[in-house]
Amino acid sequence: TAAVVVLLATVSSVASAAFIAPPSRAVQFRKLPLATSRSHANEQPGRAAQFRKPPLAAASNGNEQQQPGKGDLYSDDELFDLLNLHLAINPEQQQQEQQLNEELNVASIPGIHDLVLEAIGDVTSSSAINEQSTTNQLRFDNLQTILREKKPKITAIATDVDGTLLSAGQDLHPITRDAVLKAIDQCYSSSNANKIKHFFPATGKSRQGAIGSLGKEIGPLLHKCPGVYIQGLYCIDREGNVVFEKKLPPLVVGEAEQLVLDCGISIVGYDGDDLYTTEQTDVVRSLSEFYGEPTVQIVRGVDDTLITLAEHKNGCHKLLIMDNDAEMLKTVVRPKLEKLAEKHGVIVTQALPTMLELLPGGCSKAVGVQKLCDALGIDAETELLALGDAENDAEMLSLASIGVAVGNACPVARSASDFIMTERNDEGGAGLAMEQFGFD
Repeated sequence: TAAVVVLLATVSSVASAAFIAPPSRAVQFRKLPLATSRSHANEQPGRAAQFRKPPLAAASNGNEQQQPGKGDLYSDDELFDLLNLHLAINPEQQQQEQQLNEELNVASIPGIHDLVLEAIGDVTSSSAINEQSTTNQLRFDNLQTILREKKPKITAIATDVDGTLLSAGQDLHPITRDAVLKAIDQCYSSSNANKIKHFFPATGKSRQGAIGSLGKEIGPLLHKCPGVYIQGLYCIDREGNVVFEKKLPPLVVGEAEQLVLDCGISIVGYDGDDLYTTEQTDVVRSLSEFYGEPTVQIVRGVDDTLITLAEHKNGCHKLLIMDNDAEMLKTVVRPKLEKLAEKHGVIVTQALPTMLELLPGGCSKAVGVQKLCDALGIDAETELLALGDAENDAEMLSLASIGVAVGNACPVARSASDFIMTERNDEGGAGLAMEQFGFD
């Protein structure tokens, strides 16, 4: 028993040494990717699948002996007893272990040594520890550079809404809510000591949609804030004056409608705060029922007759191409839409898996942010902090002096950012980023 206790204590100490404690929650260092078996790469790994014992490091001298691992010190029977003790200490693991064993093919089940050592996390590779230490140090050095050289000049914050400010459940984490309130308060306070002078949403939503989705406490405050809406196609200053807007050519709208009809999916056209469609479907209704957008109307002519979006007199800033089958949108619809976009010089982007967006040529959220910054006298390259999570945020993150991706951000947004938060949108990542990089 004493040997087992000592062994478990050793495992705990080695595992702890593998990760360097961060200086604050906002800059927690990310763990190395978990290993998965090739045949179960898409499954959620149980504890026995999370840790793979790495090979012992080669000795620098052929005459030197390698440090024995726990697998070399104990017999199969002793290791089996150790596994039972480990599961008894961690009863919540038993169900995961049982499920994992049921899912694994018999031929892929490792020997008792490997199984037990994987289950208890026999991490002995100094190279893995050194690699993690190097990653952590680089991340920490990057953070210090941003805080020292860029943060002091930040006077404006632009932030995406869905997936960044809002959680997956379309609500605000308390940390994010408090940070947004703090930013808006600084913008409109009479004190000259406040660092943040401008706060604005940069979103694919309509203005009314952003106001409706951010709740009763924050939503109404957006009426006095500037904003970049509809993917940068409708930008307004503090007084509500339009500083930039652009709409799609009717010919492009018509061809997109035909594509939607051929694919049997849904379409919505944005005209400012008015949203139109040719058919009310469940996914169309979700825009207002779940995402807080204004109720989507059936598009009609001046004499109340049914018309197409291409015939809508005021035109459309952008089109949403929608379906609940995200894989079909990605593999079938997007290639066709990209071909249409290339033909007419317009742009395809995406913020949510169930929605593709068609925008006028030469436009993007980043273009809208730049137009608004010009109108407000903000130097985006030195004074702007931008927050985002999706493909349509990437150019904005690159444009800003400090571009921060929240923890749930897609690979494109991560690559474009200066810093990636450990915390997701559901964990207050956007609020922590504002505190870390925006406020004094």
